[in-house]
Amino acid sequence: MNKRIIACFVSLVIVVGAFMPGVCLAKQNGNKWVTSESWTVAMYISGDNNLEKYWDDISLVSLLKLRANDQLTIVAYVDRLSVNGTNVFNISGSEVQPAASYGEMNFGSGATFQWFLEDVERNYTSDKLAVVAWDHGYAWRYISDDDTSGDSRITMPALQAAIEGAGVYIDVLAFDACNMASIEVAYQLALTELVGFMVASEESVPTTGFPYDLMLGPTALDTSRSPADMATDMVLGFQELYEPQTWASTVALSAVDLSVLMDSADEVGAWTAAMYSRLPAYRDIYKLDLKASYFAWCTHYHVDIADFGDTLLDDTAITDEGLRAATADMVTSIDGSVIANWGGRAALEARGLTLWWGYGGDWNLYSEAYAEVAFAVDMGWWTLLDEYN
Repeated sequence: MNKRIIACFVSLVIVVGAFMPGVCLAKQNGNKWVTSESWTVAMYISGDNNLEKYWDDISLVSLLKLRANDQLTIVAYVDRLSVNGTNVFNISGSEVQPAASYGEMNFGSGATFQWFLEDVERNYTSDKLAVVAWDHGYAWRYISDDDTSGDSRITMPALQAAIEGAGVYIDVLAFDACNMASIEVAYQLALTELVGFMVASEESVPTTGFPYDLMLGPTALDTSRSPADMATDMVLGFQELYEPQTWASTVALSAVDLSVLMDSADEVGAWTAAMYSRLPAYRDIYKLDLKASYFAWCTHYHVDIADFGDTLLDDTAITDEGLRAATADMVTSIDGSVIANWGGRAALEARGLTLWWGYGGDWNLYSEAYAEVAFAVDMGWWTLLDEYN
């Protein structure tokens, strides 16, 4: 190809690239043009409660440390306890720019979360989308607690309905909230087929929250990073902040590939069926093995599902080969869906996802609500717990 043809071709590429949304010819690397894709990080800041000050004092401060990048948009939808109304801010480099203001909203409502996703899609279109849900959380029970709206909270069925209603694909959904790395939450999100990766903690998230400068820093430098890259970066950034801190022993964070998890549903369902059918013979053994497994420190009811599976496999009292095979398949499937995981010194056995094993008073109090959770019904887990109790 002669030089004139090459020059014409390059000019055509530049012109076409200029009219392709979200794609820019960033620089020439040797003989290759390196393209950069755009990311939006949209944050649902439910601060209409006792966490409000941690948004201003910690989370926002860490976001302002990120390097500005024209291909990375960070937008925060903030509902405060001290302010009547909802404000939207664009965050770039060291600047916070007001973008929109709305009346008071119930951030504990699935309808509001759907509106948020739809508004992001209208106003902040990009190639890839990460969503951060920032607030209180408690595994399958709820995310986002709004004190001024009757203590409203978004349940998992409501979260699923909101995502499906908006119809917006979310490449990474991260929960800056406690206990959200549960298989019930992950399964409910996977059912939407609109979420790629989930980033969440089995444990309580300290009030110091996510170190966004460390977690999003690689993407701020290189927006060509994939959703899997970003999800992994978030776990590594979380580890970088908390691992050196002696007080942060019961902290953990994991990234889960939801498509892989959904592909593993048959194995998880088969394990549940095997556990249920052997319940009369192994009830007491299940109880003992639960005590020997890893639980999130702030609750006695959310057991790490992979660690529990390995505890069952290590128990020589379980001789049923069908149950052992089903358990081994389940553990392999769960471990295969977790692409990144880290736990502090007291959370070394946290493998990425918990499972609710409600019993006694906790079961009596929450069993009715659990019957509305998709995993509990689809996998037969509610039936097992009902019989166990």
